[in-house]
Amino acid sequence: MDYRKLFGEIRRYPGLHGLDGSYHDYCTFLLGVDTGNGGQLLTGFRESLVPRVGDGDNLTWPALVLHLAFPDRTEGWRDEAAGAGRDTANDLLFSLLDEFFEKQAQPRGTAAIFDEYLTWLKAQPWHRG
Repeated sequence: MDYRKLFGEIRRYPGLHGLDGSYHDYCTFLLGVDTGNGGQLLTGFRESLVPRVGDGDNLTWPALVLHLAFPDRTEGWRDEAAGAGRDTANDLLFSLLDEFFEKQAQPRGTAAIFDEYLTWLKAQPWHRG
């Protein structure tokens, strides 16, 4: 299955897939598709986001996307994504997914994602290892 195409379709036509177009619904759908693929479809997505955020190694990818979408906020990211920032959060989510799948498709793509993440992780003052 071409998941990049499917995700593009759900972004353009959420109602055709039983979604309401909310950030929450999109994330729930994506997590379900990932689970249906043995948790392998989005392997590395979270790790691709942590270095971009520069923090949040303890967060899930839906939370990291919101941190990127609303960098000036210190709280209330979910409220923003459910309100006036809905399009911002959704547009960024699908842009990041597309970028992730593009990188993942490259030779050594997933390994490169984890290499970048591990480089970031080892540079953190709190990291031991």
